[in-house]
Amino acid sequence: MDLKIRKPESAGVWHIKPLPGYVCKWKDVKINGLLAEESRKCFVNICHCEELPPPIDDLDQEEVAAQLDSGKPKFRIPMTVGEIDCVKDKSNEDSIKIDVLVNSIFYKKRLSSPDDAFFRHLVSMIFCDLIKDKHGIDLDPWKPVILRNRISVGDLEVQRVNKTPESQIVEEMYQADKVRMEKLAKEQESRDDVIELKNEIFGIKLVEGTRLRLFDGKRLEISMRCEIQGRPVEDPSRLELLLNPTRCLVKLDKSRSLYDFGLPFNVDPKTAKSKFNKEKLSLVVSANIVL
Repeated sequence: MDLKIRKPESAGVWHIKPLPGYVCKWKDVKINGLLAEESRKCFVNICHCEELPPPIDDLDQEEVAAQLDSGKPKFRIPMTVGEIDCVKDKSNEDSIKIDVLVNSIFYKKRLSSPDDAFFRHLVSMIFCDLIKDKHGIDLDPWKPVILRNRISVGDLEVQRVNKTPESQIVEEMYQADKVRMEKLAKEQESRDDVIELKNEIFGIKLVEGTRLRLFDGKRLEISMRCEIQGRPVEDPSRLELLLNPTRCLVKLDKSRSLYDFGLPFNVDPKTAKSKFNKEKLSLVVSANIVL
């Protein structure tokens, strides 16, 4: 194992040198709600170690997203935030650097790949809130730039992790994080409202019974409630989906159109995926946007 662990000062503490993962960069940094007089970049190193416990529930993207949509999320990600450090960027300018630490198993399964966009964004939303609480620095979780070919910026600082039973660590972190996760769910709802408002501004009229979501500006998801004259359609075999780059058509019983509307973005039908949500009686379709 290549993890470096220093001998603890007491039996209750580990001093851990984290393993590097990936780096998030922000160009605009607000301190206590105000833009700094001098422009400062901020780098956040996402690191990992084996000592910090993983989430109790090993949920996938769809399960976590369902909890957030419900407004009552229970999923928790134990993490710690290090101290502020000053580093030089590639232009030799002073910048802020902060290390964030998560469990190694969770990192390797949910964060290590650039394709893990959902969990990377979820982690970003949580640590941005933690950094604001601890250091008074505002980082917009929707605007990080993930550096390519960099696994860390500056030196990774040794962090203190309490050497207490895992169940106690998790319980303490989950209780402290409960309010934050509920806040994330409300922020997601608020962001959906903003998207709907932007749709109105830009002339994109949503069809009744549908919901559009945009993931990382690259993939469009369309959720369509399946009912006819107030009666739910419970058998997905009655549905037929026809999707082209600019339009979505859903037929019922091969005889009538349930939905027929234009898409706000051109999509690639070859990348389309669909599923029927039996709980919500909705047909969910997603496809990559053609940029």
